[in-house]
Amino acid sequence: MALVESISGVRGIYGKELTEEIAAKYAAAYLSFLRKKSKEKKDVSVVVGTDTRPSANLMKNSVMEALDCNVIDVGIASTPAVQHGVRKFKSDGGIIITASHNEPFWNGFKFLCKSGSVLPEKDMEFLIISRKKAKFSGSVSKRKIVVKERELENEYNNFALKTIGKKAIESIRKKKIKIVVDPNGGAGISSIKLLRKIGVDVKAVNFKNGEFNRAVEPNEESMFYLNSVIKETGAEFAAGFDCDADRVEILMAGGKMLSGNTILALATEEVLSSKNRNEKYAVVINDATSYVVRDTAKKYNAKIIETGVGEINVVSAMERYKAVIGGEGSSSGVILPPSKCRDGTMTLLMMLSIASRKSLHEAVNELPEYFTLRKKIEFNPSMQPSIRKHLKKYYSGKGLKIIENEGLKGSLKVITGKDSFVWFRASKTEGNIFRIMSDSRRLSQSEKLLRDAAEVFEKANQSK
Repeated sequence: MALVESISGVRGIYGKELTEEIAAKYAAAYLSFLRKKSKEKKDVSVVVGTDTRPSANLMKNSVMEALDCNVIDVGIASTPAVQHGVRKFKSDGGIIITASHNEPFWNGFKFLCKSGSVLPEKDMEFLIISRKKAKFSGSVSKRKIVVKERELENEYNNFALKTIGKKAIESIRKKKIKIVVDPNGGAGISSIKLLRKIGVDVKAVNFKNGEFNRAVEPNEESMFYLNSVIKETGAEFAAGFDCDADRVEILMAGGKMLSGNTILALATEEVLSSKNRNEKYAVVINDATSYVVRDTAKKYNAKIIETGVGEINVVSAMERYKAVIGGEGSSSGVILPPSKCRDGTMTLLMMLSIASRKSLHEAVNELPEYFTLRKKIEFNPSMQPSIRKHLKKYYSGKGLKIIENEGLKGSLKVITGKDSFVWFRASKTEGNIFRIMSDSRRLSQSEKLLRDAAEVFEKANQSK
């Protein structure tokens, strides 16, 4: 398996694809990039934080050795907290040492710009190329390390509460909602203290740093066992974080798992319902997000902006259109300005705000119902241009509207009806995988759309 280098960052199995030498070279290349960006400013400052993987400190040491600049060490912190730290401490950038939802033997990096967001695609591509040419001498003369772990935790908690809003927090406090929280030994552990501070009755499980008792990625399978904890405690729902806590998944009492699309729709409803209806607001989603979010935004006459897949694409569009909320339905984390990333803790706070007025079951039942189905198919990457050409010819021949995002390597979305679409995209993290998705108001229609799309793809995949 090769080192995964994409617009989302860098990931690999520690000790195999990802080594301490690669870590040092990336850090050296990143520092050089920041110095050029800041016009050779001498006192460049970089925030460095990690999740709780076994190799976290080894990776951090390698990164620190290559950073001949001012370093703010924030220790173990969630991705949203580190991003906030870059802004709060007025740093030139940041490095988050994490492999997000990958298993503990993986590790990696997210590189941040001055705003706290991950680097734009062109900058990340430049960094990937630069790393291969980077030279690291091992000597440092300007490095100064300041530890601000506790300070960042307090600053981020205050930021999260302020972003959610005083009215919502007071409503949560009064309701004294009982929930289960499962950080699985990851950076989401810090959320437990914050939740208890605002009166949430938290039953915490798997809350020791670095102790991974389930798969790192929170999903229906890995969180299934929490059903019994919900029943035993009488909790309203359970929340499971990934390792860097930019995502949270919600398991309802009764065993229903909320999809990322549903969570984003609930959050969109929560934000827009509190706004002045005489003003028009923007909501940014990626083009693979279910129409349930579109319909929720339309209810408040909000403008929906679609981007290509990738958090930085959503964040950039949010800045451009001054959006009040954004996110990707495939990832259970909502982006709330002025934050520049998915945030599991703030997403959970939004779900608690809703639950302080009605049950989440009620809130979900009030949403329009959509059925989103997905499929992965292996393919030969060299055939991607011919496959796209075949797909476009087939669907355009049916008189259907086709939307392309990010050129030849981006997505292809076919509007199959007023309330339905199929979507195709080659994975950027799994080199030989093509992703197909269908979305519609009826399960039978979504099944047929996905089945037909897979058949058309397979014919294109086999053609010479």
